[in-house]
Amino acid sequence: MTNRKDAPGDAPLEPGGRAWSLYGEELSPGAQVGGYVVESTRYRGSVSTLYRARDSRTGTPAALKVMRPQYTASRGALRRFQQEAETLRRLRHPHIVDVLEHGTLADGRPFIAMEWLEGRDLAAELAARGPFSAREALELLEQVGSALRAAHGAGVIHRDLKAQNVVVLSGGAAPVVKLVDFGVAKLLSPEEPGTEATSTGLVLGTPVSMAPEQIRGETPDARTDLYGLGVLLYQLVTGRPPFQGTTQVELEEQHMHAPVPRASERAPVPAALDEVVGRCLEKRREDRYPDVDAVLEELRNAVRGDGPGRVRQVRALGLYMEARINGQVDDATLEVVDTLLERVRARMDAQGLTVMVEGGNFLLGVAALPLGEDSERETRRKTLELALLLSEEPHAEAKAARISLVPTLHVDLATLRLDVGGRQGLGGGRLLRLSAWTGGHPGHGVLATAAALTGLEGTFHSEVLSSHAGLHHVTRLEA
Repeated sequence: MTNRKDAPGDAPLEPGGRAWSLYGEELSPGAQVGGYVVESTRYRGSVSTLYRARDSRTGTPAALKVMRPQYTASRGALRRFQQEAETLRRLRHPHIVDVLEHGTLADGRPFIAMEWLEGRDLAAELAARGPFSAREALELLEQVGSALRAAHGAGVIHRDLKAQNVVVLSGGAAPVVKLVDFGVAKLLSPEEPGTEATSTGLVLGTPVSMAPEQIRGETPDARTDLYGLGVLLYQLVTGRPPFQGTTQVELEEQHMHAPVPRASERAPVPAALDEVVGRCLEKRREDRYPDVDAVLEELRNAVRGDGPGRVRQVRALGLYMEARINGQVDDATLEVVDTLLERVRARMDAQGLTVMVEGGNFLLGVAALPLGEDSERETRRKTLELALLLSEEPHAEAKAARISLVPTLHVDLATLRLDVGGRQGLGGGRLLRLSAWTGGHPGHGVLATAAALTGLEGTFHSEVLSSHAGLHHVTRLEA
């Protein structure tokens, strides 16, 4: 590796010896790694250590990441690390950190030498200055997006796009960013599920930007990075990630099932920006943008207001179906819940409702209401009839497991936009703020809001729920 007299290949690795002091588990100042000399330790992670070093020929500073010895026993991890490093070395782009060299120490530890970036990551930038305006966020994401475009074109998926992995360089008149850690940290510790290493080598146990397919253990693709881009956009303009939780499980559940919050409710940004975030954060990757260029195009339109108007607000209805468990919760009970919800999904599909959000014990079906007062009222009537049928249908297994289906119907504004195939679909809007209208169900019967019941007073009997003034208990009129 080197001809220095104190390198591991030239001196015995014995405790107390010069080589041991330089090349122990942590490298000491003066250690020669490839063409670089270690100056100091900057960050210690559970998988790797990051050092500041200097090119021994030019004196140029460099960042040196070295795998910890205990991980070198996995030949698969070593091979993938080296393959990833070689790919990144070929991937030259003004907004991607340069990989200068990679190789292996005499004891088998792989290393990557990268350009040294003077600055701080976006997470630190946000903490110091607060949220960015929509235009400032666009300027930053234009750079991040161009980096992703180049990476995807070379067949490289970042897999861990988040604020900590975008470095804002210091000293320029306008902010310039560089993207770091293209999945290298993920390859470093494949035996440790649920951990991620940041650009500094620190291990982060909470997946703040992990796409649903990653949580399920599926193979990431370019659309996985678009999910991370949506998380980053929301965080830039609001100062916080869209989903937060006290535990990893809680956070993963939100990524998998929770509706996307609206950035415009927390920051002075155009409502059209909510649609960009929402489409990036679709639970199914097939429903996201096809590529990063499509994201940037709509983000420019949203921020500058010069787009062709692909989104608009429409009145829509939402049928929230919850399987309420009133007895013991065990595997058999959960299987019954799954069976019931599959039947509900089939009935919703037949009624023209699209399941937009789902959780372990609930489904939300939505549909745009037709134009015309009579047509709209008839659609609401049919949906309310469906809710009553679903709540009343006898299911022996549900009765035995003490499970009841409790529907809530609501009408509000939702966003109508084009999906990846150019077809119209619903997404976002006030209708999907579930906490505003789904929290007051007593656990039996059918509830509906006043907006859902307008004009149906002579068709159904309704009583205002005493515990929640905004909801009505609905039954059929007596013959």
